Amino acid sequence: MSLIPAPTGSTILDAGKTPAHWVEVMAGRGIEISERTIRERASKLGACYGRGKAMIITPEQIDTILMEGQPCRLKSIAGGMSGGPKAMSNITAIASPNINAAALVHLQRQARGHSAAPKKIGKSVVTLLETKPS
Repeated sequence: MSLIPAPTGSTILDAGKTPAHWVEVMAGRGIEISERTIRERASKLGACYGRGKAMIITPEQIDTILMEGQPCRLKSIAGGMSGGPKAMSNITAIASPNINAAALVHLQRQARGHSAAPKKIGKSVVTLLETKPS
């Protein structure tokens, strides 16, 4: 028995691979992805031939699966954290006071909404903070 299947003349059968084979190909390039993930993304995007376990994915379809609108999520970057609300900056320069003041003004405007302005009540100025419905 030959390890390499004989050409069939079918572009899909000759170039396509099963999700399990794509897992092996990617593992050989240092990419960890499960067969289940490939199957789910392929089904979701319609980037496959067949259904269920009888699934064949061509090189063009695997590119579509890999380019799916998911941002690259790295677990860490050289000792720092990446992504998410708790991420830390890797910038070591001290921010200028002008930048900090501009950022504070921007955040204050966002907090009260673009159209909300301070309102005078008697001799006092009251700034209304509007909350968005959740």
